[in-house]
Amino acid sequence: MADGFEYDVAFSFAGEDRHLVEPIADRVSAAGLSVFYDSFEQAELWGKDLYVHLHEIYSKRARYCVMFASSAYAQKMWPSHERQAAQERALREKGAAYILPVRIDGAEVPGLPATIGYLDR
Repeated sequence: MADGFEYDVAFSFAGEDRHLVEPIADRVSAAGLSVFYDSFEQAELWGKDLYVHLHEIYSKRARYCVMFASSAYAQKMWPSHERQAAQERALREKGAAYILPVRIDGAEVPGLPATIGYLDR
């Protein structure tokens, strides 16, 4: 991409919410945007150190991070790792809209301020 981002959007979610995220990922991809969604990237992820690779994606390689916030998201290890990498990026960009939250069940997600505009599922 001309602006240096490999992905237009990276989706961050808990596995329990995949049934909600997958149709959205399909539609966004069909609209012509480059999407990081783990199911689309199985061959790329195979054999990689996921801790390092996912940190790169969520902190550097996506234009936006759509975070599907839920109680499962707040409790699980991998979504927490993705969230921390996205928050690192948001801090670096000093308030630019990078994290685009979608609240699934009203759960509080650590480090996601209530003042950030969000969509409700």
